[in-house]
Amino acid sequence: MGKHAIIVIKNEKNEYLQYYDKRWNSYLFLNCKMNDKLEKNPIKEKLISDLKLKSDDIDCTFIGEKQHKKYSESDKIEKEYEHFFYIVKAKEISNYFEQKCFEIDDIKYKWFSYIELSNDERIKQVNSDIVNYIKEFNL
Repeated sequence: MGKHAIIVIKNEKNEYLQYYDKRWNSYLFLNCKMNDKLEKNPIKEKLISDLKLKSDDIDCTFIGEKQHKKYSESDKIEKEYEHFFYIVKAKEISNYFEQKCFEIDDIKYKWFSYIELSNDERIKQVNSDIVNYIKEFNL
């Protein structure tokens, strides 16, 4: 079973930070593989690497978890996943609040409202489960 942290970062406009994943050909929530939902270092390492944040500035709050099966378009099979959801706050993230889209190390990022996530055809096709969990957890 694949265990992953779903990293939820919101800006002042109540928009969610997404990155463009070339493999999935879609914007997705930042995420990383996890072994233990209580171990937050993989999340911090991901944010330090991808968004160039400082470790001592990152605050991760565990929100909940979901186990489910989902068809993997990349592997062309149904897989079972365990997703751990975290709200992340960091002062340095606010440096990106004013830009709807930005790029770091050839990775494209974009802020999406919940309605934009829900209405985007590609996101609905590959990530509607995660978007629905965001609503279920009131994130």
